[in-house]
Amino acid sequence: MKIKTVNNYYTDENTYIVYDENTKNGLVIDPGYKCDGILKAAQDDGVNIKYVLITHCHYDHISDMEQLREKTGAKLVSGDKASINITDPDINLSYSGLGYELSAKKSDIVLKDNEELNIDGLNIKCIYTPGHTNCGVCYLINNEKLFTGDTLFLRSVGRSDLPTGDGDILVKSIKTRIYTLDDDTEVFPGHGGQSSVGYEKKYNMYIKE
Repeated sequence: MKIKTVNNYYTDENTYIVYDENTKNGLVIDPGYKCDGILKAAQDDGVNIKYVLITHCHYDHISDMEQLREKTGAKLVSGDKASINITDPDINLSYSGLGYELSAKKSDIVLKDNEELNIDGLNIKCIYTPGHTNCGVCYLINNEKLFTGDTLFLRSVGRSDLPTGDGDILVKSIKTRIYTLDDDTEVFPGHGGQSSVGYEKKYNMYIKE
């Protein structure tokens, strides 16, 4: 498995390209980076984008999602509530964040909590982690890499004061769904630097026992 990160300078949002090194088939997680930039980064490594995964509905994670779907034919994968929230500009915050309303289509594949999706050499487990939004999920790939969106950051957590957010639920999600994973599980957040589950359990001041 190979992971490539492209960062949107304006929002500090991380878009991840994950692919199997043998087949070169892969996926994009949270396409908040410019579509042409994502395609160029994938092309540089010879990657065929087959799926687009989103961790939640906010505009800075889905701004170029529809362009990417159109240009690659990739299938959109999400949790159940995100498939609905991405169609609602009041919840995806596109007008306030971008100045225009995003016109997003519903997901092609909706994963249930703990449901798995296999793509070549990639085993992807969808873990529901609401709190930042009611549609937040994390993706655990090959039981070792966790993509947390805006649920968990390096020594921090996502805000919970936006539509459908709930701080108590966010803390519960992190404690019961993320901190129960192996300590050496690598964390790839939606903003900022990488971490690990063990490191966050020890140093994240926002989550206390």
